[in-house]
Amino acid sequence: MDENKDYVVVTAISTYRMRYVMHRDDLQKKNPNQPVNAIEWAHDTVIMERCEEFSQEHMGEYIIDAMEMTEADILELFDKENDYLNEWTKEQKMKLIRSYMADHTLENSASFK
Repeated sequence: MDENKDYVVVTAISTYRMRYVMHRDDLQKKNPNQPVNAIEWAHDTVIMERCEEFSQEHMGEYIIDAMEMTEADILELFDKENDYLNEWTKEQKMKLIRSYMADHTLENSASFK
């Protein structure tokens, strides 16, 4: 007998625009033996995470896929993606999963009006 697919899993990517600011003199100090190549060195500095961000803006979430799953599938996914909670009981896991929408009822959501 097929188990009901009572759960929907939506996978999304959250995107941020981050900006970094560096002074040419500070870049030159990183490698004083060569003339500064500001753009290239700034790229390297960001890639190597050697500069704090100047600002950031959340650009939104992009849905990658959505699928229906059974409770057994959800519990397997829970254990895979939250392995630090493997010792929890099934009831604890399901209570947490069901709580994700508890404070976001349809009446309070503008997108469902």
